[in-house]
Amino acid sequence: MTTVTTSSLSDTLPSTVPKLDAEGENWGIFFIRFMDAAKAKGFWGHLDNSSPAPVLSAEPTTTEITAKNQWDKDERSAKTLLTQRLPDSTVMEIHSKKTVWERWEAVVKEYMVKGAYAQTEMRAKFLTSRCPERGNAKDFLRGLRLKKEELAQVGVRISDEDYLSTIISSLPDALSNFVSMQMSWTLQQTSQPMDANTLMTMLLQEADRQNLWMQRRKQGSGKGKDEEKDEALAVSTDKSRERRDTSKIECWNCGEMGHFRSKCPKPKKSKDSLKTTMTDNQTQKKEGTSGTANAVETTSDEEGAWVGEEMTSRDWFKDIIEEDYAA
Repeated sequence: MTTVTTSSLSDTLPSTVPKLDAEGENWGIFFIRFMDAAKAKGFWGHLDNSSPAPVLSAEPTTTEITAKNQWDKDERSAKTLLTQRLPDSTVMEIHSKKTVWERWEAVVKEYMVKGAYAQTEMRAKFLTSRCPERGNAKDFLRGLRLKKEELAQVGVRISDEDYLSTIISSLPDALSNFVSMQMSWTLQQTSQPMDANTLMTMLLQEADRQNLWMQRRKQGSGKGKDEEKDEALAVSTDKSRERRDTSKIECWNCGEMGHFRSKCPKPKKSKDSLKTTMTDNQTQKKEGTSGTANAVETTSDEEGAWVGEEMTSRDWFKDIIEEDYAA
C-alpha cells in the first residue's frame, strides 16, 4: 500500500507548475518550474537524455535486468509528468514519439519560438500601457503593478528602469504634475532618483486622495445645482405672480390704476404736464403723504421691476423718461 502511494505521488506534478499556454505566453516560467519538479523527482535525466536506457548484454545479469526495469518505470513516470501540464493539441502531436526525451525536445523546439514571440509582445504591451483619460487612476496603477508580477511568472522580466519609465509615461495630467514635484524634491534631498516601488506607493495614495476629492466635489456640486434650481423656480414663480397682478400699478399718464403709461389707452400728456406730475409725486413722497404718495412709490417700484425684466444693462427709469420726452 505504501509503495503504491509513493509511486502515485512521484508521478504527480506540484501545483506550482502551471499549465502551458497554447500560445506559449507562460513558456519561460513553465520551463523553470517543470525542470525543477522533474529534477526533484529524479526524472530529469530522461527528459534531457543524460540518463539513456541501459544496454543489456547478450546474457543479461540480474542487476542489468533490475536496472532496465527501473529505467522503464522512470521513463513512464517522466512521460506522465510531461503530459500533465501540456495543452491537449501538443499532447496529440508528441504522442507518437517513443521516448520522453524526443517528446520533450519537440515541446522545447515549438514553444521556444512561441514563447519568445509572446513574451516580446507582452513586454511591449506593458511598456506602452496608458491610463484612460477619464479612467480610474488608482485601479489602473494597481492593475499595472499586478501585470508586472504576472509577466514575471511567465518569464518576462521588467527592469526597474523600464517599470519606472512606464509608470511615469502612463499617468494622466493630474498625477503627472504630482510625480514631477515629488521626484524633483527627492532628487534635491537625497541626490538619488526615486525608485519605482516607492513611486507606485505614493501614487496610489495620491490617486486615492484625488478620487475622494472628486467625489466630494461632485456631491457638493450636485447639491448646489439643486438649490439653484429651487431658487430659480421660486424667482420665476414670483415674477409670474407679478405679471398677473397689475392692480397696484398707477399710470403716470392718466392716473388710473392697472396699467403702465406706455400701455395707457388715453392720449399722452405733454412733456411739461409729465414733468409737473412727476414733481408733484416726488413732493408727496417726501412729505410722507399717504394714499397717492404711497401709490406712486409702490407704482414706481413695481414698474421698475417689470421693465427691469426687459432692460438688464440700462437704467429703466432714465429710458422711460427719455422715451416719453421724445414722444
